[in-house]
Amino acid sequence: MKSSLKPTCTLTLAALLTFLPALYTHATPLKKVDSQLNYIDTHPSELNSDSKAPHPNSATIIDAVVALSMMGVTQTNSNNEDIHDNELKLSLKEASKDTHANAKDDVHANKKTRMLTQVPYSALGVLPTREHDSKFSYGEDTLQTVYVWHGRGGIKNQFAGNVVIFVHGGCWLNAYGYDHAKGFYYALAELGVGVYAMEYRRVGDEGGGWPGSLEDVINAVKASIEKIEAMGESRNIFVVGHSAGGHLGLLAAQQLSGSDIGASIKQVVGLAAITDMQRYAHGKNSCQTATPKFMGGMPEDKFNAYKMATPGVVDIQPSVILLQGNQDSIVPEHHAAMVGAKNRIVTNGGHFDWLHPESTSFDALLEVLGEHDK
Repeated sequence: MKSSLKPTCTLTLAALLTFLPALYTHATPLKKVDSQLNYIDTHPSELNSDSKAPHPNSATIIDAVVALSMMGVTQTNSNNEDIHDNELKLSLKEASKDTHANAKDDVHANKKTRMLTQVPYSALGVLPTREHDSKFSYGEDTLQTVYVWHGRGGIKNQFAGNVVIFVHGGCWLNAYGYDHAKGFYYALAELGVGVYAMEYRRVGDEGGGWPGSLEDVINAVKASIEKIEAMGESRNIFVVGHSAGGHLGLLAAQQLSGSDIGASIKQVVGLAAITDMQRYAHGKNSCQTATPKFMGGMPEDKFNAYKMATPGVVDIQPSVILLQGNQDSIVPEHHAAMVGAKNRIVTNGGHFDWLHPESTSFDALLEVLGEHDK
């Protein structure tokens, strides 16, 4: 038996040695399955739990908690695991290299396929960040402060010389501060963009709401432009606002149009900006129902106030572009349709995508900033 089996084993081994390399070469690699991101209604069911948060106003926070408790925001993969336990990290160095690469380039094409949509609010809190480089006050209230992130990389960075004056959103409520977008500021700064992120009084703060919040934003924009021009290093100044901050940014630019300060603004960019105040106040999601709190009543009772609080692009001196996701469950797509404004609609774009540097929406913002980069 031994003598009869030995040749057979030898032949079998030889065959395996012959075909294994071929089998290995043609093996199909494992494919990464894109996670399905889900976002329902408006802001997430968790508020900032930092005990050092500057807003102790319990009534406002209770209102926000009640509104947010109905969200049901989830983000899971096909195994129902929290995908943010293993959060995707942005390589900002690589992003700065290929943001405007040729679309035919394989690396850039692969990067595009990995970009996110429908990012939940909770994803913003795990992004890489760093503290601001400096800050300055534009009023006597501690909230009247602008926090500055200087663009990194010097003149070699693609977006060096561009500066964003940013107005954060959060339904005009003081439950949401400038700090929820720190990952956004960090990402822009690493790409060479200077960021001036203002804090301002909101609903729940003394002096906040209409028109106090707008007055703060106007003063913050003016003070920021003065600081930027005093440094003499910036080519293009953008006023960028997200959601309720987009609404206030548009109004601030409108108020400053025709002035020397306003002439320094290269472009106004609304990221899911709220532009139709009367219609928004009649909506049913949690942010829409905050509108009467901000305005001090419904449109039927505050007709003139709502008229003044509705921005008009034709009255804004710099050009205006409205960026909007067509699947935004907080600010509907029609808010991006304003006479005199350009717009760009991101397919399957969600409300918080703009603040996440791995999203298609963030990439669309970079394209807008890059158009003025020469």
